[in-house]
Amino acid sequence: MPNICLTFGTKTPASDICAALTTLEGLASWWTRDTAGDPKQDGTVTFTFGSNGGFDMRVIKVAPRQVHWECIKGPEDWIGTRIEFEIQEEGSHNQLMFRHAGWKSENPFFHHCSTKWATFLLSLRDHLEKAQGRPFPDDIKIEASGM
Repeated sequence: MPNICLTFGTKTPASDICAALTTLEGLASWWTRDTAGDPKQDGTVTFTFGSNGGFDMRVIKVAPRQVHWECIKGPEDWIGTRIEFEIQEEGSHNQLMFRHAGWKSENPFFHHCSTKWATFLLSLRDHLEKAQGRPFPDDIKIEASGM
């Protein structure tokens, strides 16, 4: 099964990275402003992207350096996939390892999501380092239609 794997390094403390992944305020600061639900382990978080729809994520793991979700509602290609954030200490900085795992195929939507995840991870990095994330609807658009 194909996976989307991305990474970035930051001097941001692991606890601050974790807060951006485990609080509604943190998540709304880099992925989509329309974020609701319970980001604690076994909770469900809903991420909405205007008329494009959205996703419900079941939080399956929250640890000091790991956050894992499973998509339980959204586009068919996303159902059952897992989003994993791992924070690795690398001497003078932290490395955020991201994986969106369990895709059934590398179809056009997979490629679109791969690029969009890259833009949102850069939004996360900018939120952490500059307090200036670019969550939806202010995200970087990659499609001619403005998606």
